[in-house]
Amino acid sequence: MQDQNTFKQNHTVLVIGGGVGGIRAAMDLAESNRDVVLIDKAYSIGGLMTQLDRTFPTNNCDLCTLSPNLSESGRQLHIELLAMTQVSEVEGEAGNFKLKLITEPRYIDLDKCTACGDCFKKFPECVRFTPGLDHRAPTCMRYPQAIPHAFSIDMEKCKDINALVEVCKACGILPEDIQKIGQVEAAAIVLGPGAEVFDPDKLDSLGHVTNPDVVTSLEYERILSASGPTQGQLIRPSDGKQPQKIAWIQCVGSRSLHEGAASYCSSACCMFALKEAIVTKERFQDTIETAIFYMDMRTFGKDYELYLNRAKDDYGIRLVGSRPHSVLYDPETASLSITYTPHDSNTNISEDFDMVVLSTGFKISSDVQELAGKLGIELNEHRFAKTASFNPVATSKAGIYVCGMFEGPKDIPETMVQASAAACLAAKESLPAEAIERDAEEDSEEPVRERDVSDEAPRVGIFICDCGLNIGGVVDTQ
Repeated sequence: MQDQNTFKQNHTVLVIGGGVGGIRAAMDLAESNRDVVLIDKAYSIGGLMTQLDRTFPTNNCDLCTLSPNLSESGRQLHIELLAMTQVSEVEGEAGNFKLKLITEPRYIDLDKCTACGDCFKKFPECVRFTPGLDHRAPTCMRYPQAIPHAFSIDMEKCKDINALVEVCKACGILPEDIQKIGQVEAAAIVLGPGAEVFDPDKLDSLGHVTNPDVVTSLEYERILSASGPTQGQLIRPSDGKQPQKIAWIQCVGSRSLHEGAASYCSSACCMFALKEAIVTKERFQDTIETAIFYMDMRTFGKDYELYLNRAKDDYGIRLVGSRPHSVLYDPETASLSITYTPHDSNTNISEDFDMVVLSTGFKISSDVQELAGKLGIELNEHRFAKTASFNPVATSKAGIYVCGMFEGPKDIPETMVQASAAACLAAKESLPAEAIERDAEEDSEEPVRERDVSDEAPRVGIFICDCGLNIGGVVDTQ
């Protein structure tokens, strides 16, 4: 192990978690002239949002929404980004926190890696890759436009290290890379570590373990996504055929007494099931039937009830008030059978589907609970950060603030609002950074001079996204 740079500035704020909440908080702080150290234990920032296809209620492309923020966070002069990094030790108080950070080896030189993919083509087993679903396409980064825009090597799986090093034309592979220890002094801390998705394998009656056509909501998002394993083609994992009838089962792992499940509502599941069903109907119209099995449709956000009405009235999505217990595979028809009792009836009904999507809830991981212990903050009975009703971003310890899923289950818009609120309070604990050397160097550079273009032919650049069907479905992007 070796020591990294030590940041010693009383205007520094440490942001833990590189999801949408952490990125938003970091950018707000940087804009207010606070220096930010943004850390995330993953190989790239972006969190769960990078694995989604669309965002509700606008149904905008997810990466098109997120990518500008990812790029800006990577370029911001006041943000120091440390991927594959976690907090090891914490001491001090508001205005003067001292933290030890541990960064795991990437075995890649970030300054040299061009993300060309040669290492993955020759040694795919050595490249760390977690796309959601287990296909290794189309890229061996978590998603296109990943920040940091570089690969990560699992050196333990590499059998021929010398050959791996030689395949990189940029000489960017570092086989001798080691774990690094860094120190940071921060005036405040913003927590945005997010939450993990409930594992439906613990509920064997739903068939996620035994049947590949029973997928989680996140796996279905990866299938729909143009950056996913099927490049946006909706196919059944079992046979590669397009499904004709799809069911969504709500509250998997939430509002349940099953062992390992949560008793609370995960807040966003109803809306992302509606979104997935709407996007499916938008693409395939009446060629695919969609049905959502629910306990209660909780559409409480801005325009969310209108979104629900659109799903029912404009797209013909069938809403079934029932909570099915099990999903059974019928070998004769190669279909999935669901038996349910509607809320308004006492009759059992059996119905066959080609695919079943499990709307899994959220819970706080053991790693985040351990981090809370190191920071000395209290958790509530559901293991979320304990906060006050009228100050939902302030934790039990002064100078430490929280946003996003770690405060409680919520959707992306509410996470962004909380992130800005947490950044605002954290900024009060720190002093604005004075003009630093890198800013002075930038100011000293000679500006680009304007030139007279009045006599030149006009040139107009149009830049559009060519992934998926948002634009490509109506415009020839080639």
